[in-house]
Amino acid sequence: MAITATALTSGESAADDTAYVTASITPTANRLVLVAVASRVSTSPPESPTLSGNGLTWVEVGTITGTGASTRRITLFRSMGAAPSAGAITIDFAGNTQIGAAWSVVEFAGIDTSGANGAGAIVQTATNNVGAATSLTVTLAAFSSADNGAYGAFFAGANEVQSAGAGFTELDDVGTTGEPLRCHTEWRVDNDTTVDASSASSTGRGGVAVEIKAAGVGGAIASRRLLVGVGL
Repeated sequence: MAITATALTSGESAADDTAYVTASITPTANRLVLVAVASRVSTSPPESPTLSGNGLTWVEVGTITGTGASTRRITLFRSMGAAPSAGAITIDFAGNTQIGAAWSVVEFAGIDTSGANGAGAIVQTATNNVGAATSLTVTLAAFSSADNGAYGAFFAGANEVQSAGAGFTELDDVGTTGEPLRCHTEWRVDNDTTVDASSASSTGRGGVAVEIKAAGVGGAIASRRLLVGVGL
């Protein structure tokens, strides 16, 4: 079964606030949910948020700011549950005022469901940033299976359309109204160790990339080892 992706919601707010709330979603049982949050503060350093909602436990996968005294950050979270509830996700910055945030919520099927809160579905994570450029590439190590897929989440310090890398499908591309901040997510069903996004303007960027593990990966090898072990 190939991995499939479904965008559940995306959104933005340019309001000065310590927490933001997404639209209501209904996650499917035992599917990986990835939430990317791009955020901005008035003075460095930008804080990482925490998430709550849907009766799920949200675990940070990776986060990175821009270079130097950057005021922007991208943070990626994962979750999975047997009985998630419908409702909104709260993005909480623990009392630290942000001057804008944007988010992307995507659900993946056909993935490894082992481990707690989607742990088994994430094989590896990488991050990268750049001070001023028209593109950013986040490089992953060699994939552990040809059946696994690649996902990337990026912030850009300019509120303009971002383009997915070659071979990638855009999931969400949303920017804060009146604020120079963009959140872009993308994926591809097969292997790609160079997860990238770009736009026309040279700006500060940061990104998180992950290898998503497909269901059943390693099962055939395990079965073969078992047969060898019993002398067949």
